[in-house]
Amino acid sequence: MHGEHSLLPNIDLNLLKLFASLYQSGSVSKTAQDLNLSQSACSHALTRLRLRLDDDLFIRIDNEMVPTLFAQKIAQSVLPALQLLSDGLNPSESFNANHSTTFTIATTDYTAWCLKPLVRHFCVQYPQINLRFVSLEQRIPQEALKNGTLDFACGFSHQQERSESVVDHLWFEDQYITAISKQHPIAQYPQLTLDHFLTYQHILIAPWNETKGIVDIMLAKLKKTRTIAVTVPHVLIAPYYLTQSPYLLTLPKAYAQQVAQPLDLVLLPPPLRIPNYKIKLYLHKTRQNDPRLLWFIEQFKRFFEL
Repeated sequence: MHGEHSLLPNIDLNLLKLFASLYQSGSVSKTAQDLNLSQSACSHALTRLRLRLDDDLFIRIDNEMVPTLFAQKIAQSVLPALQLLSDGLNPSESFNANHSTTFTIATTDYTAWCLKPLVRHFCVQYPQINLRFVSLEQRIPQEALKNGTLDFACGFSHQQERSESVVDHLWFEDQYITAISKQHPIAQYPQLTLDHFLTYQHILIAPWNETKGIVDIMLAKLKKTRTIAVTVPHVLIAPYYLTQSPYLLTLPKAYAQQVAQPLDLVLLPPPLRIPNYKIKLYLHKTRQNDPRLLWFIEQFKRFFEL
């Protein structure tokens, strides 16, 4: 007879919770207390469950509720299943930084360079944690952040993005500067004029293989264009092409200042308004409460404004 019963669907989960509590405690009053019910409500619920499963389930013997053979049989499935549901519905446990784990972060060459202090921190404090930097192939890789292929992306933008699926934390903001070789004909001038800027050829940094950069967009507003001689996808290599060349390169000031002396470069403010670039840490909204990612952001905050 009992083999005909299909417990799911169409059984109240609260009745299964009552069954589990009664099975473990053997007491209606204790079960009522555990489930925050009156004894009367608890007895009514037990009656409903008995009718639903067509079995007495518990027999009162010497003031204790003793499970029937059928109750013992279904308890083997019901108790672990409820535990599994309970574990699944509880918030995730906190992240243990002493366990070996890998964070996968999409970066450009420049944003990876910017992460140097964080890498040093992990090296000293958390040697068992791996940082895996992979190539940031699009500005905001939403799908990879969602499915967990990536934990974070470190990218840069020039405006405030609005995204329904991705959270962005501003990491830092910096301006652009124009670099030229010390041998360049205009290196002797105290400032860079727009005429100078448009007379000579330029190097364009295009991480996503674009044909125009922010400089070109701002020049277009002035109805001007510049001539691009060399396009490279990497910020870090670009200044090396300036040595003994007539090119101009407009790049992030933070990096330009590091390489100006070793590469014999002169740095000059661009002769037009260029908005600051913003370096951002991106993660997917569906994962923003993951204890693992929250822990990483806490580490990140020690070095960068978020």
